Amino acid sequence: MFHHRIWAGAALICMIAAGFIVSPASAEGTTLRYSNWLPPSYVFHKDIMLPWMEAVEKATDGRVKVDVSPKVIGTVAGQYDVAADGLADITFVLPGYTPGRFTAIEGLEGAFLGDDPQQRCPADWAAYDKFLAPIDYFKEVHIIGIYCANSGQFSMTKQAINSLDDLKGLKIRTPAPAVTQALELLGAVPVSKPASEVYELANGGIIDGAVFPYDSVVGFKLDGVLKTITRVPGGVSTTVVVIAMNKGVWDKLSDADKKAIDSVSGAALAKRAGDALKVAQDQAIDVLKNGGATFVTMSPDTLSALKKAIEPVRQEWIAKAMEAGLSDPAAMLEFVENYKVAN
Repeated sequence: MFHHRIWAGAALICMIAAGFIVSPASAEGTTLRYSNWLPPSYVFHKDIMLPWMEAVEKATDGRVKVDVSPKVIGTVAGQYDVAADGLADITFVLPGYTPGRFTAIEGLEGAFLGDDPQQRCPADWAAYDKFLAPIDYFKEVHIIGIYCANSGQFSMTKQAINSLDDLKGLKIRTPAPAVTQALELLGAVPVSKPASEVYELANGGIIDGAVFPYDSVVGFKLDGVLKTITRVPGGVSTTVVVIAMNKGVWDKLSDADKKAIDSVSGAALAKRAGDALKVAQDQAIDVLKNGGATFVTMSPDTLSALKKAIEPVRQEWIAKAMEAGLSDPAAMLEFVENYKVAN
């Protein structure tokens, strides 16, 4: 960590000297540099982050603009530090890419917390605001927004999951450590491979399926091999997204611009994300059904058995989250699970 900070500081000095970072306090206004690593057509970039940037410019009457970097600054896994160290002003952070570092929020990537993005994305922001912001959990940065991806479901090559016995011995690609633990408890064989390799693995019969959101099945062109989808009410997992901003840059903004940016961030950004992801989810379901995929919803009895079987995963996280400073982790999960967006 010490050497990382030295490197980051030296890189920052070089970037300032070369004129790559725009001062946030200029007479012409403020240009914020956003480190982008997402594909241009990806829903998170095209339908969530780009519209948010436009909303920031409009809300500030053009005084604040966001410039998208042509390529990622730093590493994808290191985006939190990129913002904290000022290598970029704003970054798109996936806490799950650094397991164990952001323990208190990892619980929001667990099972059964909600599979409707229009409810779930606002719930994640509200949970942060209620439970994590008061303990200054992400103290190295200013938090612009927190939301999540669509929930992962059992997307299989052949077999629907009608009982827990159906999972035993199946080789399933896992997206996160919590899912890996759950699959092991269920007698399945978790396979940790990049999403880009799933098609070859599934097509070759090396794996029997994957835990994937519907839109990722379509996005990675897996609809030709993952033909049987078992929906677990509440979802098997999800991916939490954190939009982080350099604290020093935020502090230099005027109070008026901070207020304007806040008005389109936080809860507003979570709603924007939920709406966009719902469209992506519905479109993916249509594509899958039109392509002949079979959809099965897990029965209440099997769902109850599943919850009981993987409860140790939740309990282990609760213990770790308490050590990380969260006073009542179970209350945060219950808050998200029961959250309802007011109509």
